[in-house]
Amino acid sequence: LTVFQSLPLDGIVVVTTPQDLVSMIVGKAVKMAEMMDVPVLGIVENMSYVECPDCGKKISVFGESHVKEVADKYDLLVLSQLPINPALTAAVDAGNVEDLEFSYMDDAVKIIENTEQKA
Repeated sequence: LTVFQSLPLDGIVVVTTPQDLVSMIVGKAVKMAEMMDVPVLGIVENMSYVECPDCGKKISVFGESHVKEVADKYDLLVLSQLPINPALTAAVDAGNVEDLEFSYMDDAVKIIENTEQKA
């Protein structure tokens, strides 16, 4: 609540995880954003899956994703489902994340840029 009141916000992105209880937490964040008249630009699911390095299969470490159902419940756009990625983690820890090429957030960036242009 303090952040909502202290900073001028053009919008927020709700970040969630695949666990079942997140719907309640997302609901609280959306309600707070509405109370503060801050638009919710969409939802991102973090730690959605890990990709097998040998076969490329997506493994749902924390259970099956519910992000689409949660997004529908609160009328949000799903911006991205981010995998657990050791290379990304190492790059963030080393301060070199800008050097990596990942497409995880490309659609999210396009959606947010489109939202900004409409405003």
